[in-house]
Amino acid sequence: MPDSWQAPGFRVSTGEFLVFTTEIRVRLPETDAFGIVFHGYFYTYFDVARMDYLRNLGVLDTISPTKGATNTIVHASADFRSPARFDDVLVVEASIPKFGTTSFEFRFRVTHKAENRLVAEGRTVHVVLEPATWRPVPVPKDFRDRIEAFERGAAR
Repeated sequence: MPDSWQAPGFRVSTGEFLVFTTEIRVRLPETDAFGIVFHGYFYTYFDVARMDYLRNLGVLDTISPTKGATNTIVHASADFRSPARFDDVLVVEASIPKFGTTSFEFRFRVTHKAENRLVAEGRTVHVVLEPATWRPVPVPKDFRDRIEAFERGAAR
């Protein structure tokens, strides 16, 4: 029976801090000559989960030039645990477990849906900037409050 696709949503992962999930089906161009997902595509998968997380929480445009702030990724890393192949359905979990004064951190975990196997883990650190000067500014309070409330509530 083929894997069914599920819309993004907030589902608590048992025993883990990651609380939001979205699914991605591996497309053929994302695979390499060995038939596995090329490592660089995992950053795209992380970005899909990040955007779905922010969109579903209603904060996608909270940090935007129209609101007086933007953000940039200052760190991105990934650890690869097992292969994913064409047409696999992957579950990408995302969380914002940590805030600094001007930054916040996303954590990601990618699992193979059918086999419940860990495929990759990752992390990105974002710094909030004032668009005209590109200097760091504090994370907007409404953004921080909404994320922290969600993360605390999901951890229960």
